[in-house]
Amino acid sequence: MKGYTDKALQTRDRILRAAIELFYAHGYNATGIERVIRAADVTKGNFYYYFKSKEELAVEALRRYREERMIALGAKDPQGDKGPLQQLFTLMQRIRQQVSPGGSCAIRGCYFGNLSLEMSGASEEVRRELVATFDGMRSLFAALVRQAQQAGEVRAGIDPERTAAMALSLLEGAVLLSKAEQDPAPLDDAIAFMQDYLTH
Repeated sequence: MKGYTDKALQTRDRILRAAIELFYAHGYNATGIERVIRAADVTKGNFYYYFKSKEELAVEALRRYREERMIALGAKDPQGDKGPLQQLFTLMQRIRQQVSPGGSCAIRGCYFGNLSLEMSGASEEVRRELVATFDGMRSLFAALVRQAQQAGEVRAGIDPERTAAMALSLLEGAVLLSKAEQDPAPLDDAIAFMQDYLTH
């Protein structure tokens, strides 16, 4: 990042890390700037040097978390090359691992889904970042469905864009139910449904 020394970048990163964790655990509204400052072990002056407001912090934290999640979701399978349909199923399983108990998201649900429920009507900047996040996921799904069609793994009659939108809606809804029930079964059912839909 331009204009920042390595030490400054580390300080900014600590603030972002603290914000991501606190927003995830407690929500945006319940997390005050003072709490972020304490968790990041920085001064108030440090905080306002990097972020003009809590809203700006939320936007930057969202961008950072999105970058990390998209890299993790799109990472190549260590078991080797797989067809596009299997890559799509692997992607769904990675989402399940992130949001189910024991996964990196534990039982807190989806970071983006949680923030959407809390902030979409309160901050236009945050809402735009959330839309960009879900658009990116839809595009990734659609590309894999399209590739699977070209490989003859998925029937030609389905529309990749609509299928991707349906898959994302289904998975996000299932994540919400899994969070409410503290049980990954709704997410497992959603993934099984998408597998059946795409292959039969």
